[in-house]
Amino acid sequence: MNYYFLHNRIFIALTVILIIFTAKPGYSQFENIDMGARAVGLNGAFTSLSNNSLAIFYNPAGLGQIKYRDFSVFYNPAPFGLTELSSAAFTFAEPTKYGVFGSALRSYGFDLYKETGIMVSYGNSFKNRIFYGVNLNLYHLNIQNYGTATSFGLDAGAMAYINKYLRWGFFGKNITGSTIGSSKEKIAQVYRTGLNYKPVNEVNLLLEFEKDVKYPLSVRAGFEYSLLDYVDLRAGVGSEPASFTGGIGFNYGLFTLDYALYKSQDLGITHQGSLTINFGGFKGRQESKEQLRKAFEEK
Repeated sequence: MNYYFLHNRIFIALTVILIIFTAKPGYSQFENIDMGARAVGLNGAFTSLSNNSLAIFYNPAGLGQIKYRDFSVFYNPAPFGLTELSSAAFTFAEPTKYGVFGSALRSYGFDLYKETGIMVSYGNSFKNRIFYGVNLNLYHLNIQNYGTATSFGLDAGAMAYINKYLRWGFFGKNITGSTIGSSKEKIAQVYRTGLNYKPVNEVNLLLEFEKDVKYPLSVRAGFEYSLLDYVDLRAGVGSEPASFTGGIGFNYGLFTLDYALYKSQDLGITHQGSLTINFGGFKGRQESKEQLRKAFEEK
């Protein structure tokens, strides 16, 4: 019985490793995984939008846009049908007169291989048109029978409102080039930049370029349309790896419930859901939609 259990666990571990290598041509610790159903529905093209607490994962400069306390939580127990790839996160943003402070907790993996990340974030703006932000990361890795390791790293982001229809964003993940463990395994180092074109308040068109230092350049595009203030429709496409996404969000009072579907050419289809609580409610959502345009209105 013990032999069968050990054999089964080894098979699962090898399967997970095979999936990771199939999805991308190499492997780093703390891979850049899209988190939160709104961003996933846009195929991760969220760097130039980043207007809720999930900005911590995509561009901490976006925190400077937040005017009301914001929480978000998501849990994906079995991506592509595999509990070994389970991921979860909680994010929080608190606006103050000194800027917006945020924090996040994320986890990835299962009992044989587990990554845990804790992030402390800050975002602010200059004249409500130029935004900047940073994340301080604590990385903790636990591999059963091999022990644990901890490391620290820094992320940085920037955002600019170019005109009343267009904003630009940039995010550098692990700009310190941090490693983890005695073998100095590289923590994923990723750079993203993109544009958000907003022809009307109800529409977001997004184009983004992502470069992980170990992988080819990835291009992502997303579309979001707000319908009657209560429903948001989303779609996205991406390359390296080729992927297609769709999503929907439901808004009621302080609450937003988001769902996303992600189709990978290599791995198939997976689903994700997340819940966001913004203390601005309907007023906060409307102000967020109008924020770009109002930044250029004459005082």
